[in-house]
Amino acid sequence: MEIVRGLDGFLEKVNVSSSSVTIGVFDGVHIGHRKIIDHLLKAKDEDGLEKSILLTFSNHPLTVTHPEMAPRLLTTLDEKLSLLDETGVDVVVVIDFTDELSRKTYTEFVDEILLSGFRMKHLVLGYDFHLGRNREGSQQRLIEYGMKRGFQVTVVPPVVSWGSAVSSTRIRRCILERRFSRVRRLLGRSFFFDAVVIRGSGVGRQLDFPTANLSVEDPMKLVPPDGVYAVNVEIDGRVFAGMMNIGLAPTIHQDSKRRVEVHIFDLSEEIYGKRVRIYVEAFIREEELFADSSELVSRLKNDKEVVLELLKKND
Repeated sequence: MEIVRGLDGFLEKVNVSSSSVTIGVFDGVHIGHRKIIDHLLKAKDEDGLEKSILLTFSNHPLTVTHPEMAPRLLTTLDEKLSLLDETGVDVVVVIDFTDELSRKTYTEFVDEILLSGFRMKHLVLGYDFHLGRNREGSQQRLIEYGMKRGFQVTVVPPVVSWGSAVSSTRIRRCILERRFSRVRRLLGRSFFFDAVVIRGSGVGRQLDFPTANLSVEDPMKLVPPDGVYAVNVEIDGRVFAGMMNIGLAPTIHQDSKRRVEVHIFDLSEEIYGKRVRIYVEAFIREEELFADSSELVSRLKNDKEVVLELLKKND
């Protein structure tokens, strides 16, 4: 997969004579998004086109049009690109969603970017997609404009699960409700977040439950609510079982700082400074204040047994 950042000089960067194109935020790259991408690849092959191109944004459009409504992200840009790399798309174009872009009409967007820039012959859209200023480029208008300008439009119906369309908004709600088996069904994989291991207080090591303290760098990234979770941790291509605590850790710390800490089973090496990927598999319990450290350790031992059983069941 080729990644192109920005539209300037696109044709010099990617020599393309014809393409199928899809556009969207693709936050989470969930099973509904993957259906759209499947149609994108099918359009390329069946129409004999040179490239499949997915156009996405470095920021959520709502951060520009309605900042107060901008959601936390299921996937940061880097996380999203890592997932798109698995799909078979030829080119992913990443652009900033700006005020200037938001003011373009759908015909300007099609003419200036999709036709002149991408040599588009086939546009593949999600069922709820609108393009251009004030969302005026409805699917019907795009179909009609395609007949006028010589490109085909395919509208992909939603993927329905438990009676409702799969959407990023629905998945965010399930994460906040800690319904991770449902999240896994809607995403087609476990929810994950990338983080960097930073130094902590070292108290966990003293309790024989050493933890990796995690820094989630993108402030817009959605992290699960406070609590204890069963997780899998990917480090340098290796995967370890573990359990994660998100919250204040009140038995150990007396401040009001929210922390993300993970105890990784069967890992003895130092991993400070490493980037890790945390797969959240299940919610175990609420965070609690224990009478003393011995009571905390007793609960952690029980938590570990629960986590191992859950992870074994998930596998």
